[in-house]
Amino acid sequence: MHRIVFFLFLISHIVFAAPSDEVTFAVLPSVVKVHVIDQRGNHGVGSGIVVAENQVATNCHVVANALGVQIGKRGQSFSPVSMKADWRHDLCILQFKFFDVKPVALGDTQKLMYEQSVFSKSYGGNAVKPIMSFGSIKGLYALDSENIIQSSAGFSMGASGGGLFDDDGRLIGLTTFKSPGRHAYYYSIPVEWIKRLLHQGKDIQLTAQTELPFWDAPFEKRPYFMQSYDLAREGQWERLKTITADWLKSEPQSSEALFSNAIAHFELKDFVGAKKQLSDVVKKNPRHAQAQLYLLKLAKLNHDDHEAHAIEILLSQLDESLLKESQ
Repeated sequence: MHRIVFFLFLISHIVFAAPSDEVTFAVLPSVVKVHVIDQRGNHGVGSGIVVAENQVATNCHVVANALGVQIGKRGQSFSPVSMKADWRHDLCILQFKFFDVKPVALGDTQKLMYEQSVFSKSYGGNAVKPIMSFGSIKGLYALDSENIIQSSAGFSMGASGGGLFDDDGRLIGLTTFKSPGRHAYYYSIPVEWIKRLLHQGKDIQLTAQTELPFWDAPFEKRPYFMQSYDLAREGQWERLKTITADWLKSEPQSSEALFSNAIAHFELKDFVGAKKQLSDVVKKNPRHAQAQLYLLKLAKLNHDDHEAHAIEILLSQLDESLLKESQ
């Protein structure tokens, strides 16, 4: 019980306010629509963010193998003169001349916290104007020394290359891909990759794609968090336990690896093992709402009304929608 009280005290002292209208309006000019013509002559649309003078970041899969690329702003069209590409990380930076649009401020994913509020802006759905979606951070997954961001700020086709922002209007990632299924998860690549490519990338002409992005690679070459999601969605619990055990060997400090392994144990009815691992997850990160949800399920299975009530209070502060899943 002392553990739960401590978590409630901790969370009560962490408050995230929604972004102001001034903040959301300020980033609007830096969000651009990317138009491409593919090799069949078809027109495609994506999004981009002005991240430095005359430089627009987008996902490489938006412009890969395109015969022509343009961005639209203020009723005008601009063609890039070159680009920088990081194909594996699905990040391309288009470079222009005389594109007088103020860049966004670049943030820092290392300072992000679970359930912290965020918002996205993009041309999802081929919208005439950038559309905005609000949500919160649901997961941070280490990949190549940075954090892939999972959030509940939804987006649709055409949003690839859009911006994910914190409540101060700092860019923290590019909206890149989402998981399949009715209850989709939305993922953004981290702003640190943009910073690195801006300073270390080499200029190239628009060219053919040379490597699949990490999220579109064959199953065995995808990051562990993506493999784990697919196995959990398919209910392959024994295989999930094996994969997450490998994940823990690779990243022994990963709370997400520990959480995914705990889910495998829970679904295989090893409730003792699941509770131990879930308790370790929330010791590392008390704002891990999904882990708290499974602890609530275990408390109810054990008829521990006191702990269940304490976790329900905590979840009502983190993500009240999860309370329905415990019923």
